[in-house]
Amino acid sequence: MDQSETELAALLADDLYQHYGQLVLRYQHLLYSFALRLTGSRQDAEDIVQEAFLRAYASLLHFSVPRLRTLKLRPWLYKITLNTFRQYTRTPQFQALPLGLSEQSPALELPEAELAQPEILYEAKEQQAELEQLVASLPARYRVAIACYYFEQMSYSEIAELLDQPLGTVKSTVSRGTKVLRETQKSQHTERRAF
Repeated sequence: MDQSETELAALLADDLYQHYGQLVLRYQHLLYSFALRLTGSRQDAEDIVQEAFLRAYASLLHFSVPRLRTLKLRPWLYKITLNTFRQYTRTPQFQALPLGLSEQSPALELPEAELAQPEILYEAKEQQAELEQLVASLPARYRVAIACYYFEQMSYSEIAELLDQPLGTVKSTVSRGTKVLRETQKSQHTERRAF
């Protein structure tokens, strides 16, 4: 657990109601990106993350102070988000209005160097969107592991803990998923050239 995560856990243990907003601000964009890669849908990702934060808050209300102080927030929140995604895909959903992002949102901030070169930024965003769409189309057994490893920069051991799988299984899943992803990408590029 890094220092700021430890400090945030201590703050939550001291006053959950007052400091829960800090938890949401710190992890909302990470969890949204994770959910988006799993679903391929902005609306579904927003719904999943919102529900995950509600579940997290409800759980934290019942945690003892010592447990809260030692809680590894990041993996715990990813686990809740993954479980919410799994439940979400099993049940039909109602249509809802998107949460939206304000103009001041950190998710919309761009580094100065990229602003100077819009064509590079556009191409990078296009490639990223294409890759995320490909990951979202992977079979479920590969999708989560690939999203965690490549996009969330989780280690194999963190993924193994998240998925409750042996380390070797996770390594194999990431390897096979990467192979399927490359084959899918290659076949799509071949199809585009045919037209």
